[in-house]
Parts: sequence; C-alpha cells; structure tokens
Amino acid sequence: MIKINLFPTFETVGGTPIQQYGVLLFVLGVVAMGGWYLNATSGRADLQEQVSLLEVRSAELKVITAEVVAFEAQKRSLEERIAIIERLKANQQGPVELMNIVIGAIPDNPPGLWLTSLVQREATISIEGRAFDVPFVADFIAALDDTRIFRYVDLEFWEQDQDNSIRFQLSCGTEGETE
Repeated sequence: MIKINLFPTFETVGGTPIQQYGVLLFVLGVVAMGGWYLNATSGRADLQEQVSLLEVRSAELKVITAEVVAFEAQKRSLEERIAIIERLKANQQGPVELMNIVIGAIPDNPPGLWLTSLVQREATISIEGRAFDVPFVADFIAALDDTRIFRYVDLEFWEQDQDNSIRFQLSCGTEGETE
C-alpha cells in the first residue's frame, strides 16, 4: 500500500514546528510589551506635565486667595469704621438737638434765667441753673414740658441765695425711660 502524506512537512532548521510557533509568540509578546511600555511612558510623561502645570496653577491661586483674604479683611475694617462714624454722627446729632430744645425753652423776655449745668445719663437729664425770680423757673419747666421730648420734668430743688437769685435743679426723663 502506498501512503500519501497530504500534510506538508516543514523542514526546520531550528527545531520542530511547535518550537517555531513558540518563538514567534515570544517575539510577538516582546513587541507587544515594548509597545505597551512606550505607550505607558509617554502617558506618564503627559501626566507629569499636567501635574506640574496644576502645581503652578495652584501656586498662582494661593497667591490670589491670599490677596482676596487680605482685601476681605480690609473691607471688614472699612465697614466697621464706617459703622463707627455713622454711630458717632447719630450720637452727636442727638445731644445737639437736645441742647437746641433746652435752649429754645429758656424764657427770653426779659432774660432772667440761665443754665449752669446740663448732664445726660442714659435717658435722664439733669439741668441746673439760676433765675432772678420763681416765675422764670416755672415758665422754663412749662416750656420743657411742652416740647414733648420729655416724659416728665420734675423740680428736684430750688433755693434762694444771698444775692436774691434762685438756684434750681430739674430732672427730666426722655422717651427711652419710664418713671
């Protein structure tokens, strides 16, 4: 019987066909690993470049953040100063208006009453003065009571001195005080 081998035979110089396929697979694996390594190193370089750019940007933002914090502190300081100035204006205006009201209540025809002291403690005002006659003091009390800024006007004391002038002291309560 004649046998015909239809499978091609490989004449190999370096071994069997399985060894040749193994070498081929090894070479392909090395090439694939080399390609992967090159791709990974170029990706790493890109990532390192991004990290360095982000670090630079972070440093820039830290400087800007420090400036913003400084400007906010300066703004708060200025707002506090403005509030203090506004409060001083309001506090300054109140005593001036009060003084104008008290001066307007002094009887002027003929001038027979003058003030020696005006002290404000919270909502209580103490007024001391002198007059030539009791009706001047009474007119002054009535004029202060008519201003409606005071809740009450009380005559604390009065006495006649040796020079025939009358010393007096009044206690007045403003709107913020209860009797």
